[in-house]
This record gives sequence, structure tokens and C-alpha cells, in this order.
Amino acid sequence: MGNKPLKKRLKNSLVYMGAVCAYKIAQTIPRKLGLKLFGAVGAIAFIFPNREKRRTIQHLKLIFGNSWSESEILKTARNVYIELGKNLFDGIHLPGLSKDKLENVIKYDSLDEFRDAYNKGKGVIAISAHTGCFEMLPHYYAYKGFSSFTIGKRLYDERLELLIRRVRNGAGTEYLDRSESPRSFIRKLQEGKVFGVLIDQDTKVEGVYADFLGRKAYTPSGAIKMAMKLKIPVFVVTTARNSDDTHTIFIGKQLPLVDTGDFENDLIQNVQIANDKICQTILKFPSQWVWMHRRWKRQSVNE
Repeated sequence: MGNKPLKKRLKNSLVYMGAVCAYKIAQTIPRKLGLKLFGAVGAIAFIFPNREKRRTIQHLKLIFGNSWSESEILKTARNVYIELGKNLFDGIHLPGLSKDKLENVIKYDSLDEFRDAYNKGKGVIAISAHTGCFEMLPHYYAYKGFSSFTIGKRLYDERLELLIRRVRNGAGTEYLDRSESPRSFIRKLQEGKVFGVLIDQDTKVEGVYADFLGRKAYTPSGAIKMAMKLKIPVFVVTTARNSDDTHTIFIGKQLPLVDTGDFENDLIQNVQIANDKICQTILKFPSQWVWMHRRWKRQSVNE
């Protein structure tokens, strides 16, 4: 960090101090007050022109421009920022609540099929997305008795990286660097753990092109490829905030992975199945997804 330009170091330090303040506030103040405060910060952030705001509006128009009015798009874009603020708060606050309090906050689908797959001891892959308070999912698994791990890209600032690890690690859940060898992930699956993985962003990892909200998008495919090769059960798990500030976790049935013998084509079809499940949640709760991400920045050469 010492070799970075002074301006960059100062910016990183300001971001870090802001993150620490948000972390400490979210841990200490009552939930009702915290949701109002963090939601208001999101609404204020939306007022000022910025690149992420422009992308949010642009992407909403890309998907809903033919069916929504300009005012509907702007209202949803603003709500995206409010929800991000609220979900940031809950992502830090909820893991510290007692089980009884969590039961009043989180609603969820039947866990029977998920638990049956987990109890076989061969691991479970839980495909997810940046919808709602997705940060709480690993802690939810632990709360329900499922040991899990997740992966992510190391952050540019070591102090922020340590703070993120403090939020994402916990009893029954572990956060790993995605640059680690896939063998380490396989070993943890072989230990019977749940592998929580996000596939709704165009990142520099192995992937395929599949429809996402009706448009081709480069989609990470490594976890589904692993499931196909090792015969690991796969579920799509998404979450969204309800109007009363409770959360619903959508789990559903085990994905029926396609296996025709044509592995590459089967992989695309299976990624598509997962994408379709994720998009169901986004279309039902459009203000709950990260529309500022450049989801369609890369296009297939066949487009």
C-alpha cells in the first residue's frame, strides 16, 4: 500500500474509515433505526450524478424500456440505492441477532430437499446472486445447521479485505479467496459443506454465454461444471427484502442438471437453468438487484 500515489492512499483511507464507521454503527444501533438511516444514505447517494447511477438507469431502460415509463424507471433506480443501503445494514446487523429474533425477520421456503441433499455428506452447491441481502445467506446456512463456505476476489486494500472477512466469516461459515486452487474447494465439498457462489456478474473467471433477463450475458460456470463432473447437488438460493423489512429466502428444488453426453452444450443449458431461476427473483423484486453492474459488457462473437 505504501507504494501507491498519495491521492490514492488518501482515497483508500477515507473509504476504509467510512466502512469501519458503517460497520460499527450497524452492529450497535437498533434495527429499525439502522434501516432508516442506511436507507436514507442510499437515497442521498442517488441524488448526486455518478457513473453507477447512470448505469443503473441505463440498464433498467435496457430491460424495461419498452414496458415502463420514464418515471417508473427513475423510481426503481432510486429504490435500488435505498435497498442497497438497507441491505448493507442488515448484512452486518443480522448475523448478531439471536435465533429467536432471526425467525421474526427471515422467511424461507421448505428446507426439506436441501437438507436431504446436505445430509448425504457429499456437499451442496448453492448458486446465488446479488439480490436482496445476499450477504446474510452463509450466516443463514449456519443458523440452520449447514456448514458452508463462500469465495470472493481479494480487495485492493488489505484493511478493507480484513473488514470484509470479519463480516463474511463466522461460526459455521468460511470466506475464501477465489484465487485458491479449485482442489481446496473440492475438499471442502467432500467434507459435506455448502459452497455458496454468486454467478450473476461478468467477472474474469471461467464462464459461458447464457440469457440473463432476455439478453446474452457472460456467466461464471465453474461451480456448475464442478457439480456436473462430481455429481454434486445444485440449488439456486436467492433472497429479497419484503415491504415490511423482513426477508424471504427462495430455495426451491434441486436443479435437474442436463446430461446428454455433450458436456459443453450441457454446461450452457445448466447455466441457463440457474440464470432463469435468478431472473425470476429479479423480475419479481426489480429494486433488489445491483443494476449498476455491467452485466452485459461482453458480447458473444455469435451475437
